[in-house]
Amino acid sequence: MTNPRVALTSLGCVKNLVESEVLLGRLARAGFDLCADPRQADLWIVNTCGFLKAAEKESLRAIDAAVALKGRGRLRAVVVAGCLPQRRGPALAERLRGVDAVLGARLRDRIVPACRAVLRRGRPRPFLRIDAPVFPCGTDCDRVRLTPRHTAHIRISEGCNHACAFCVIPRIRGPYRSKPMEAVLREARELAADGAREINLVGQDTTSYGADLYGKLCLEELLKKLGDVPGVEWIRILYGYPTTVTTRLIREIARNPKVVKYLDLPVQHTRERVLRAMRRGVPARFQKDLIRRLREGIPGLVLRTTVLAGFPGETREDFEGLLADLREIRFERLGAFAYSREAGSPSDAMKGHLPAKVRRQRRDRILRLQQEIAFAHNRRMVGCETDVLVERPLGKGRWEGRTAGDAPEIDPVIRLRGNSVRPGDVVRARVTGWDGYDLVGEIP
Repeated sequence: MTNPRVALTSLGCVKNLVESEVLLGRLARAGFDLCADPRQADLWIVNTCGFLKAAEKESLRAIDAAVALKGRGRLRAVVVAGCLPQRRGPALAERLRGVDAVLGARLRDRIVPACRAVLRRGRPRPFLRIDAPVFPCGTDCDRVRLTPRHTAHIRISEGCNHACAFCVIPRIRGPYRSKPMEAVLREARELAADGAREINLVGQDTTSYGADLYGKLCLEELLKKLGDVPGVEWIRILYGYPTTVTTRLIREIARNPKVVKYLDLPVQHTRERVLRAMRRGVPARFQKDLIRRLREGIPGLVLRTTVLAGFPGETREDFEGLLADLREIRFERLGAFAYSREAGSPSDAMKGHLPAKVRRQRRDRILRLQQEIAFAHNRRMVGCETDVLVERPLGKGRWEGRTAGDAPEIDPVIRLRGNSVRPGDVVRARVTGWDGYDLVGEIP
């Protein structure tokens, strides 16, 4: 008797990607064979995202595709998991006709029995499990990784205690919980032994790490210990929060040779009135002063941020002020999004919602400005030498890689010429040019 074959589609953020890797690891240990092509699978799991309307639509399209495949092929069952059912709850059940099981984001322990149950012949009807205790923030070990071997993500926390008006994450993922330091180090050692050279630290708010477990902010202590893990060469911090970036953390990023000089610090806006309406808890002056201290304290720092255009009540003056601030601050990496009205978020009930067209136009203006800033940054890089993590071959003697100032998937790449390198190598390269957002270089 052959083992059942399972395929998995992972949608949304890298935190969800880590969860997908954990689910696959549990299924593999339970005797399921993993399958890349759903058309050859007995069971298809869709691990959904439900953060924004656009993500919800993408998830529903993937679910519809899975149900349609079940109706015409060898596929026997469809399981839906993750943030979308966790957010929408039983109200989603009617929409998921044809789905065999639904599990919320906090039910990883149910994935194996759920998959076994839906593959049994004669099961009378689907079941829905949403409610569960707060998702534990234990280890994410024994994963089946979906990233290249040389790069990996470690989720150091779960949930969020901030009350940003536009966000529903606390409702989906619950309050903030740090993962114990030893659990993070165990994961790092396991990943490094499997070939990971780059470790990306992720969570809803990585810079609040330790406050709940140890009674203090202690991300810098974690960075010190991660730097001692053999095989790890790059450590990157994603999803920081401005109010929890300490002077100790700035010093550790600057002095630790394994911590790349890169920080992802979503600010969302720069104008005081809008920041207050967003309930960010970050005064505009504090935010600008923090950025100044980061630039001064960490030579060569690459700052990534996220901004939200068209928040309810954002005036033309607010928006022009935001553009002026971005022109002055000059974030090397920036993502801009048009405000999305999300049911259940505090901002949904606010007055002053702007037309979708205005929100998109403001987002596009931010992106045009950022293009100028990014291209100017690339021009300054020409002639410099920089460390590059080689990602994949492009042809004979040609490679694609990333500088230390570029996170996987979200940032630009550098295309290289050179020999005697392999994916996963960290090499010294000279930047010889640029092509749009990407760099061009050679390995001496």
